[in-house]
Amino acid sequence: MKKAVFIVVLLSLAVGITADEISFSGFVLSYMMPDLSDLSNDFSSAGLSTIDDEIVTFGYGSWGGFKNVVFGLWGYGREGKYDGPDASTRMFYSGIYAEPGYFLNIYKGFGVMPGVSIGASKIKLKLRESNLGDTDFDDLLAEPTRTSKVKYRTFTVAPTLTINIPIEFLILSLRGGYQWSPFQGNWKLKDGANLVNPPDINISGPFASVCLMFGDVAKINF
Repeated sequence: MKKAVFIVVLLSLAVGITADEISFSGFVLSYMMPDLSDLSNDFSSAGLSTIDDEIVTFGYGSWGGFKNVVFGLWGYGREGKYDGPDASTRMFYSGIYAEPGYFLNIYKGFGVMPGVSIGASKIKLKLRESNLGDTDFDDLLAEPTRTSKVKYRTFTVAPTLTINIPIEFLILSLRGGYQWSPFQGNWKLKDGANLVNPPDINISGPFASVCLMFGDVAKINF
C-alpha cells in the first residue's frame, strides 16, 4: 500500500506540472464491494475471523487536463487483521489506476466526468503463528518457518462517473463505478513460488467514492 501511494503521489505531481489548464488532487475515501467469500471461508475454516463483504479504503488521487480532456491517477488501500487461536493474518487490499476522462462543465466548475480507470488490484497476506516467542538467530536460519507472505494481483478495469462540486478552493468529487477483472489473478508466495489450490478471488464489484480535492477551482470553468 505504501509503495502504491508513493507512486500515485509522484505521478500526480507530474500530472499537475504538465496540465496547462487545471490540476487538483486530494484524498479519496472509497466503499468497495469485491467478492472475497471464498477467501473468507478459508479464514473461517482455519479459525480466523471472517472478512467483511464491504471494505472501506483510504487513498489519494490527482487529476489534471487541458480543455475538457482530463487524466487522473489514483490509488487506495486498507489493512485488516484477522485473529484465530493458532495463527493471525494481516490482509492488505489495494489498487492503483490511471484514469482518462472527459469533463462536461455544467456551471462554473460544477459538472460530470465519465472516465475509465485502468490498473491493478492486489491482496497481500502476512501470516504468523499466534504463540511465537523469542528465538535464537541460528535456530531461525536453520528453520525459517515462523511467518509466511503471499500475494494476489490481477488486472482491473473500472468505468467511472464523477460529479464535481466546487466549494471555494475545494472540490467535492462524488464518484461511482464498477471494478471488473476479466482474468483470474495469480497467487504467489513471497519467495516467488506459486501457491497450490488457492482460493478464488473476484475483485469485480461496484464501488463508490467521496474525494476531497484541492486545486484552482476557477480554472475548471472551461
